[in-house]
Amino acid sequence: MTLVTIELLVIAALWGWWAWKDPKRAFLGLPILLPTYVVRTSIGPIPTTGLELVILVTFAVWFLRKGWVSAWIATASWRGPTLLWLAAGLVAVFVSPVPWQALGLYRAYFIEPLLVFFMGMDLVRTHEDKRKLAQSFATVTILLAAWAAVQYATGWGIPHPWDAWPGRRATGPFPFPNALALFVTPIAALAFADAVSRYSDRGARSAPLLAPLWSWLTVIAGLIAIILAQSDGGLIAFGAAAFVALILNKRTRMIAVGLAALGLVALFAIAPLRARVTEMITFQEWSGKVRTVMWQETWAMLRDTSTPLGAGRPIFGAGLAAYPTVILPYHKATWMEVFQYPHNIVFNLWSETGLLGLFAFAWILYTWVRGPWSVVRGTTTPDTRRTAVLILPILVALLVHGLVDVPYFKNDLAVAFWMLILLTTTYEKTSH
Repeated sequence: MTLVTIELLVIAALWGWWAWKDPKRAFLGLPILLPTYVVRTSIGPIPTTGLELVILVTFAVWFLRKGWVSAWIATASWRGPTLLWLAAGLVAVFVSPVPWQALGLYRAYFIEPLLVFFMGMDLVRTHEDKRKLAQSFATVTILLAAWAAVQYATGWGIPHPWDAWPGRRATGPFPFPNALALFVTPIAALAFADAVSRYSDRGARSAPLLAPLWSWLTVIAGLIAIILAQSDGGLIAFGAAAFVALILNKRTRMIAVGLAALGLVALFAIAPLRARVTEMITFQEWSGKVRTVMWQETWAMLRDTSTPLGAGRPIFGAGLAAYPTVILPYHKATWMEVFQYPHNIVFNLWSETGLLGLFAFAWILYTWVRGPWSVVRGTTTPDTRRTAVLILPILVALLVHGLVDVPYFKNDLAVAFWMLILLTTTYEKTSH
């Protein structure tokens, strides 16, 4: 047993002891540990991560305390989409030509995130619980921005080739720059939407998720991390989410219109800016060209019915963890590497989980949006309205970023996705 394994087991045991003493606080602190998935080890033949051990020990302690009874009741509207999502992932494991790797990803992207979600439906009961959960997300974002700033200034800990100057890109604790941007963008969108909602509801008796200082620190930290990672996708996704947040609130709609008008004027008046934006939206820059070729190859793979899988390829995709293997016969652009995923949310889901997974994920998003908004239509409570208007900015950040990247299929992102859902749905449940 390696030293890293021993250290992780000790940390997991200490976390388990805390979870037994105070399961709610242990759960609400989980967002701060999301980046620990990068600490990897094996227990016997089974690979694991720091994040996985903490999640499993927290769940085990919570389950022994019989929290699953109230969680099962609270998840009534979520049983259909979550069970279908689990089923789609299981089918993708059987379809995959690399089943052992597929099982590992099924555990990390399907089972563990839903264990966290299931726990949260019991432990995140009140607005105060949501506030503490949001604070944990804010804390980890601020810490990651500080890490990225030190990295960018010194080059310390940045993997090659992103450490070269000029053009240096911060990665934080993650293995590549976009991983940093993918993590912080929806959290920055949440903080911005919460701050805007506070301004819009001025005078109403409603409590925000974050105090004003925390909201704006999180927004600034998120933007710093995105900029230092040099993620165009993250900046565009945050901008789209911020615009939606401003439009959703009556007091800030004219600000959104004014900013949009100012942006259009600048676009037409400043030639270098116009050239840069045109290059981005037409995918003429290097990363855009790479993605265009990747999508063409992925489409060729997905519509191919002449493979051993036969007509099932368009239905089942490549299988979980199988994209780098299955895409090889279609990879004609040898000047670029084969990526883990096709960097588009539709192609990602289709390739990994087939049409069943694509439908299940759409059902999850529909359930996420439908539940809170149905409550809003039947109530005038400011807290429920404020929480509901947080959904669309977060969702826009995820989907816009997902047009050019992978906002779900990564250990931390999969868990964060379900915890962000908790922040905007658990108010439907009464405390007990």
